[in-house]
Amino acid sequence: MSSTLYTFPISHFSEKARWALDLANYPYQLNPMVPGQHIQTLKPLVNDLYVPVLETETEVIQGSGHILDLVEEKAFGHKASLEEKQMEEKVDTQIGKSLQTLLYHFILDYPDIVGKLFLLKPISLSDTVGPPEHFDLIALSLKRRYKITPKNLEVVKQSLDECSKELKEIYNSRKFFNGNSFGRVDLTVASLMGMLAEPKESPAYPWFASVQMPESFLTWRKELGFELLFDRIREFYKEFRTQSK
Repeated sequence: MSSTLYTFPISHFSEKARWALDLANYPYQLNPMVPGQHIQTLKPLVNDLYVPVLETETEVIQGSGHILDLVEEKAFGHKASLEEKQMEEKVDTQIGKSLQTLLYHFILDYPDIVGKLFLLKPISLSDTVGPPEHFDLIALSLKRRYKITPKNLEVVKQSLDECSKELKEIYNSRKFFNGNSFGRVDLTVASLMGMLAEPKESPAYPWFASVQMPESFLTWRKELGFELLFDRIREFYKEFRTQSK
């Protein structure tokens, strides 16, 4: 039995796992799912119903970091240092999880945008779709899961800003986090911030290109001042992202 990777098409943590598996030439079948409808698929496999999930012949691995552990030596040629693992966890939390909260904060007031981003296959910018089935229930669930409240939004914005400033200093002084070669931290930063940098090589790019994001989101992104990071992310995608799926 071939391994199966369960994802959401626009999920940045799913992209982190996909990129690592592709970089390692790890054989797998991609199983993209619609948020909400994923519950029936994942319930027999895991207790907490989030992606990515990799089902192999012998085990079920949940979470992008654990999936990276499986393939890191093949993907990068060596095991990550303790410093790299610690920074990866920091980026996961302060950037990856913060951006989940912020993205849904900006788009949940626009059901048609959510409808397009939740499709299994992207459509064109000029095409329109309605909101996802049971949208009100999905929106409520997302607001609870990602703690979308005025107070928490300020917390995650500060967390994102702090970590991004540290990364800007690092990437201003060297191309790769470890100083030598493309590694876990670089892949994590690029995949988790891809929704902001919008590299065309990202598998999720056609979905984000199919929508006109809210003006509030575009203004916020512009005011972040992350262009140095965005440029580095686009470089990483051009050099190191080859889709196998």
